[in-house]
Amino acid sequence: MQERKASELRAKWGNKPCSHPELSKEYHRGAATGDYVCTICGECGFGRDWVKLEKNEAES
Repeated sequence: MQERKASELRAKWGNKPCSHPELSKEYHRGAATGDYVCTICGECGFGRDWVKLEKNEAES
């Protein structure tokens, strides 16, 4: 998913909660950024496991 598209998704989604069920690699001008973007809300994080890591930190 292009970085611009992820930004548009975030703007449309707003501050609602999301479980980030599906992630896509983020690209900027054709180059992978290393981030993965939720295809539902547009939130992004570094690496494929960022959602799991966030959940583990929240439970600790």
